[in-house]
Amino acid sequence: MRRAAADPATSASVRAGSTLSPRRLRWLLPGLLLVTTVTGIVGSLGSPLVPGIARSEGVSLVAAQWTLTVSLITGAVATPVIGRLGAGRRRRPVLLTCVGLAALGAVLGALPLGFAMLIVGRILTGLAFGIVPLVISVVRTELPEDRMRRSVAAVSVANVTAAGLGFPVTALVATFAGIRGAFWFAFAMCALAFVVALLVVPRSTEPVPPGVDWLGAVLLSAATATLLLGISQAAGWGYASPLTGTLIGAGLLLYAVCVWWLLRVRDPLVDVRIAVRRGVSAANAAGLLAGCGMYVMLSLVMVLVQTSSEDGYGLGRSVLVAGLMLTPYAAASVIGSRLALRLGNVISADLLLPLGCLCFGLANLALAVWHQELWQVLLVLLVGGIGSGMTFNSMPWLMMRHVPAAETSSALSLNLVLRFLGMSIGSALALAILDLLAADGMQTSHAGFVAGGLCGVGLSLVAAVLSLLLGRPRRFR
Repeated sequence: MRRAAADPATSASVRAGSTLSPRRLRWLLPGLLLVTTVTGIVGSLGSPLVPGIARSEGVSLVAAQWTLTVSLITGAVATPVIGRLGAGRRRRPVLLTCVGLAALGAVLGALPLGFAMLIVGRILTGLAFGIVPLVISVVRTELPEDRMRRSVAAVSVANVTAAGLGFPVTALVATFAGIRGAFWFAFAMCALAFVVALLVVPRSTEPVPPGVDWLGAVLLSAATATLLLGISQAAGWGYASPLTGTLIGAGLLLYAVCVWWLLRVRDPLVDVRIAVRRGVSAANAAGLLAGCGMYVMLSLVMVLVQTSSEDGYGLGRSVLVAGLMLTPYAAASVIGSRLALRLGNVISADLLLPLGCLCFGLANLALAVWHQELWQVLLVLLVGGIGSGMTFNSMPWLMMRHVPAAETSSALSLNLVLRFLGMSIGSALALAILDLLAADGMQTSHAGFVAGGLCGVGLSLVAAVLSLLLGRPRRFR
């Protein structure tokens, strides 16, 4: 029986930081898991509601798509700043502020204030994506060592599971209560999460790190927003459009300038030297590439299920059915998380992340070969869900063994940004392949789904190899 060795610095920080009574400690994790579900509910306000928003607001589908785009960009841009601002004793007020602003954004989306205010509301709800690193930081500081491993895994997988369940739940609410009803449902969940966080998240006495590197924040935010904007709008503007190429090129250039700055400033927004350590770099590489492979698979599945055979190659089911298809994916994520915890008692924890990436590769391969029937797609999602549970169970734990306690939320925030980028790239890549290989006069083709699935296989395999090579333990001093 082999167990991954815990980092002494991590263990000490956990033992020293927790000041909760046994009663409050018992309710801490359930409360944090409920708070984490807010990110899934907020994320589900995007894709399933876009056609309905276009109809109710009298705008085009391209314009309505911005309700999804601005939320993702806000999450990716704000998460590193939230991670840095929420360190030490500022963690509780920053977390409450993020949940409160997400609730306000849901209200703006629910009220009949026009499309512009709906966009503002979606910008505010995007702040909810930044709470997951803060929640994991609370777990690391407050829970005892023997519970931390399982608790971190539970929070990470709860985020994925809530996202999977959020789509069918939101689609169901929108079916019976309309678009406004879906936003009111999101507000109710945010309000509940705010009350729970107010009750269970303890005040911290940890020292606050040096001031925020605002220039680094501006550079990282500008780079992420520019690159995400170019990727997310590529389908509408054209993949070979000068505007698309200019934004993607500018985003990459800004990232290079940002890294140059972060390596030279005394107290950087994100410590790049920590980000490239073994273990941390493995999780970051997997976050980008496995996130890309995962969203290639999910995007292909959503198109396949909803597209009519009259428009090419598809199964011709409703949006509600497409949303319900993510329910087994979410359930399998929980199974994958439990499986990872079991395997962690038998094999090295450093092997769990590559295994999760291999499951994504297997799911994409199954999609490339079998996509003629709904049950085959269901099997793909079950395998992909197990991979999701194993991957996102392992990723935070692998990083935390190599990151000082004070840098937990900052390091996890950068990893979350890389996941956002990977997911956006995967979604855009899947649509580009389908468009490129579509049959004459059609939207899709058999060849497009095969090529898309094989592309997801390649990305997942590269993620598995890199996470294996970069994940070998090396203690930090």
